[in-house]
Formats: sequence, structure tokens, C-alpha cells
Amino acid sequence: MNQTSNPTKPPSADPLIVGIDWADSKHDLTILQGSKVQHFRITSDTEDVAEMIDRITKIADGRPIAVCLEKGRVRIIYHLMLHEGLTLYPVDPKQAARYRESFASSGAKDDRRDSYYLARLLAERPSDLRPMKPDDPLTRKISLLCQTRRQLVDDKTGVIQQLHAVLKMFFPLLFALPGARLDCELKQEILRRWPDPRKFIKLNRQTLEKLLRRHRCGSDEQIAGWIEMIRTARLPSTDASLIEPLLIRVRTMSEQVKAIDKGIEQLEKEIATAMNQHPDAKLFTSLPGAGAALAPRLLAAFGSDRDRWSDAGELGSYSGILPVTRQSGKAKHVSRRRACPAYLKQTFHEFADCARKHCDWSGAYYRLQRDRGMAHHAAIRKLASRWQRILWSVWRHRQPYDDDRYTEIMKRKLPELTAFLPTAQ
Repeated sequence: MNQTSNPTKPPSADPLIVGIDWADSKHDLTILQGSKVQHFRITSDTEDVAEMIDRITKIADGRPIAVCLEKGRVRIIYHLMLHEGLTLYPVDPKQAARYRESFASSGAKDDRRDSYYLARLLAERPSDLRPMKPDDPLTRKISLLCQTRRQLVDDKTGVIQQLHAVLKMFFPLLFALPGARLDCELKQEILRRWPDPRKFIKLNRQTLEKLLRRHRCGSDEQIAGWIEMIRTARLPSTDASLIEPLLIRVRTMSEQVKAIDKGIEQLEKEIATAMNQHPDAKLFTSLPGAGAALAPRLLAAFGSDRDRWSDAGELGSYSGILPVTRQSGKAKHVSRRRACPAYLKQTFHEFADCARKHCDWSGAYYRLQRDRGMAHHAAIRKLASRWQRILWSVWRHRQPYDDDRYTEIMKRKLPELTAFLPTAQ
């Protein structure tokens, strides 16, 4: 979910303060009106949610409504964010927990009190919390498409890991064949047509040769070597009582991989169509290393509201790219930021890692940090911070990225960078 950048001052009319503790089957609400506190509970039914909104609106009687809830409650956020008169203040669950612990150090907790503490947190600190302003519909669509694609990729990874563990039990020969991943075309065809290793190793030479040539598994000599290896392979077990139950699981997981691949392909088409319609798309598709997967994620990370991030530092802190400093007396400790949106942080981290392979100054900057003794991921985060400053300027001013310009800027700011640039520079 994207949020506005600078905390805004409360409206001139005192808003109606609402705290919502959103659970799976029931939801607790607390309404604060000065010293008056109202509490009620609803179910998760759509009708109850609609009635809740009507009830809050009537109580507000024309005043603005400020709603405080935890960030992770995506479902309720999408229920409420487009309703006029409602301003949402999503807070980090850890922040809400720390505030609650200041009242109940014993660790006592219940949903009704949680909704009260959320409302009180907003009432006491309205200028410290960040109101959420929804992106335009096309940007929201791209954001959700990208997040859904990522979830499917993670689902596929999980299925392949399970498939790998099962195949090691009775079909380890498959891992010795060309192709690093189980979802490569060669291994997927084998799993689809010959998942039983007892039958696979008995295939005639002509069938194996056609299979390996179709998937371009090397020269004639290499293919002959693969065939010989397959036909002389010794299986860890030929016990039908072990193999036949596992075959059912292998076929099921292979179908899952195939279905997930179709879903990912469909999402990528939808993302490409939406990007072609978005006015900011060229700002991100022209970036070195962005590609079809990362450009939409970067666009969604910045959003459509140009006032969302007042500067690149604010984006860096929120996304977790900038480190956090803890200082007390003479002690000072700087560490990477963990309390941040993982998907957003991952977006900038992955882009920086790709950019260093396609952009000369990015690669030189990464190598400079490594030469100074910095670990790989720390160097990538430092590079990502540099890129955030550039991307914030590109996005804020709608000026496309100019690689030559930024290379010269980086050479002036960091003369030692020149030693790590390609000789042509």
C-alpha cells in the first residue's frame, strides 16, 4: 500500500477518531468523541461492513472521519480507502504493539482494547502519523498485478522445492541431466511423459536422442554421452510400494507448476497492457536493468501522488534501504532497517542488483564499496540508496533518466569511482 509523504495537519473541524482492530471473523471498533468513548463489534460480512460505514458517517454528522488501523489489514484498507470523508492512518503493527505495551506492561491483550489503543494513538499523535492517499486506479491495478505475480513466483518456488525433495528419493538421475532448474523445458517434459524412472531408463536410443536434440542438449558427442548415462544409470530403488505413491505426488506438483506458469504469463500480459496505458511508464522502462518485471514494480513503489515523498531520504527510510542509527551516550550503532515493507525494500534491492550489471557507474560504485570491505548485500543497499535519489528526481520532475549525465555527476562527487569504470570511460 502506498502512502502520502508528509504528515498533514488535522482538519479545522475536529475529526471523528475511529480505531479498528480487524480480525478474520469479527472486527472491533472504538469511536472517540472528546471524552466520550463508544465501542461496537461487527462480523466480517460485507453487509455488516457497509452498515459500519453508514453508522460512522451518521455519528460524524458531516465532520471528517480519521480511521487508525494496522497496515497488514489489506482487506479492510481496500474496503475503506475509496470512501469519501474517510482518511485512513495505517500504522505498523510493531508500532501499535509498542504503544499498547506502554499501558499494559504485563502483556495483557484483547481485541476491544486494541481498537481503543489504535484510536487513542491517532487522537494523541495526529501530526506524527501518515495519512494514506490512494493512487489512481491504473497505478493501483499495476501495483496489485505486480504483487500477485510475485506471490505466484513464490508459490512456484515452494512447489519446486517440494518436488525436488520428492524426486531425490527415487529419481535422482533427473538432476544429472542438462538444465539447472526442475522447471526447465527438458525436465518438465520428462516429468510429464516419463515420471517413472524405471520406464525412463529403458527408452530406446532413438527416443532419447530426439528428446535431447529437441531441447538442444549439446553436440552429437555430448548427446551420446547423456544417452549412455541414462541407459546405464542405477536407480536408488525399484520398489513399487515406494515409487508408485510418490508418482502421484510428482504428477500433482508438476501440474501445479504448469498452472502457476500459466497464471504468471497471464499476469505479465496484463502488466504490459497496463504499463502501455500509464503516462509515467517511460520514466521507468528506460532505466538500465529495470526490464518488464522491475519497471512496473518501481512505478507502483512511487505511485501517482507527487507529494507522497518529500525527498529521497524519506522514501529511503520508509522502504528500509537507508540504515537505522541507535545512539546512546558514547555508543553508536548503525544497522540495516528491518521494520519496513518487505516487498518495497525487495523492489529497490533487486533493481539495484540488476542495474549494476547494465549500468557502468552502478557497477563501478558497487565494486568500489566491495573494495572498501563492504559485504555484497550491504553494497547493494548503498547502491539502491543512490538510485533512490535519482529515481525520486526522475519521478518528481517527470524527466527521463540520462545515463551520461549521472555518470558525470558520480565521477565529480566520487573521483575514486573512475578507477572502477570501464576503460572506455
